[in-house]
Amino acid sequence: MVILIFIFGYLLITLENFFSLNKVIPSILMAVTCWSLIIYLNIPVYELDQHLILKKNPKHLLLFHLGKASEIVFFLIGAMSIIAVIEKHSGFEALKELFCTSTKRKFLWIISIVSFLLSAIIDNLTATMVLISLLKKTVSNYKDRLYYLGLVIISANAGGVWSPIGDITTTMLWISNKVTTTHLIKKIFIPSILCMVISTLIASYIPIFNGDIQIKKNNLSRDSINRGFFMLKIGLFLMLLVPIFKTIIGIPPYMGMMFSLGIMLFIASKKYKSKSILDDTFKKVDMSSILFFLGILLSVSSLESMGKLYSLSHWINETVYTWKITTFLFGLISSIIDNVPLVAATIAMFSYPVNHDLWHFMAYVSGTGGSIFLIGSAAGVAAMSMEKINFFWYLKKISWIALIGYISGFIYLLIYPFFSFQ
Repeated sequence: MVILIFIFGYLLITLENFFSLNKVIPSILMAVTCWSLIIYLNIPVYELDQHLILKKNPKHLLLFHLGKASEIVFFLIGAMSIIAVIEKHSGFEALKELFCTSTKRKFLWIISIVSFLLSAIIDNLTATMVLISLLKKTVSNYKDRLYYLGLVIISANAGGVWSPIGDITTTMLWISNKVTTTHLIKKIFIPSILCMVISTLIASYIPIFNGDIQIKKNNLSRDSINRGFFMLKIGLFLMLLVPIFKTIIGIPPYMGMMFSLGIMLFIASKKYKSKSILDDTFKKVDMSSILFFLGILLSVSSLESMGKLYSLSHWINETVYTWKITTFLFGLISSIIDNVPLVAATIAMFSYPVNHDLWHFMAYVSGTGGSIFLIGSAAGVAAMSMEKINFFWYLKKISWIALIGYISGFIYLLIYPFFSFQ
């Protein structure tokens, strides 16, 4: 019954556009129903502790998994709040000052590089939304803007995979102690660069990027631009401190993010006398995303606790020749279904040690694989809703570019051991 409810809820999440049902609704209902059945029917649940399978009380185990999910939830609340403070002080608007060029091809490279770097700090979804709003105010031609947005999605997803705070799936791997910051950057930075650069290079030869472009001027005053840049630099710096806090001090990521949020709110309230900073900030926190992640994580944990994901991992290991093929296929699957439950299930299924190559492969494929189809990533779904991008237009014009970029980075991951050996 629990498995059937999970499958049904998962289908509703995947086909949310078809059913016109916000994915947060089946996510929450699925989590509550699965755990309610486990508790009511007294279904045996287990916890894997140092390779020992221990039988647990369902209520106690639910509390344990709620604590693990809350680490990610509070991390996201802190990150979203810092971004809201930056946005309130026109920090992202000030980025338009960087878009100083006269040719479409140069502008494409600027947009791709900014997307790549920005998503590594503020996550790929937020970076995409920021750049969509900036492109609306910068590029007046709708057809041109769609092509730029296609490359924004690819670059933002590629930029998010090499940073522990750049993509929710990478953050999940990091918080779950599957990867460390230094190893993640060392292994994934070059593949993600290849994905972005090769995709942008291919796109730059599309005829639509020939010729000149007229950039709309920034309407902000010089004081507003200076204030925006100041708050943007402070916010990005404080977010970059989070993995440093974890590496040096050892505090959990959500504690570091909450500390950075406190400093950010203090600076904003004192320097700019923003008395309503708390109200304005928390109004912009996307609670629907928070609840979606909570529902998904608790739903997956119900299957994990019943031992079903443990059994599934054994079946995969016996069926598939190597885990590298498994991760490649997972990357293709993430282009169709949401990568958050996919990675959550992978974390629960496999018990490889920290910094095992499987986790680095999963970090790369779950993010960049989502670019292949428009519905495969949160960045793509945001672009689809904000700019009314047609799914089949993206499939025809952008998907093949994203697929080449995805494969090029994956090939580097495969041959990386040969380079490191030499």
